[in-house]
Amino acid sequence: MKDIPLIFPVSLLVILLMLIFSSAYAVSNAATAKTEPGYTDYDWKEKTALIVCPFH
Repeated sequence: MKDIPLIFPVSLLVILLMLIFSSAYAVSNAATAKTEPGYTDYDWKEKTALIVCPFH
């Protein structure tokens, strides 16, 4: 049985670490962003859509 080269597990680890740190950065950036519109900034159609389906 052949051994797998060392670069494959190392590259997998690097990819996973990049994914973890980039997703943590994205979550923290979205949590501290002040540019998100408030509920009063929406049109009446957008308010109705938010009431009907809160996942918008």
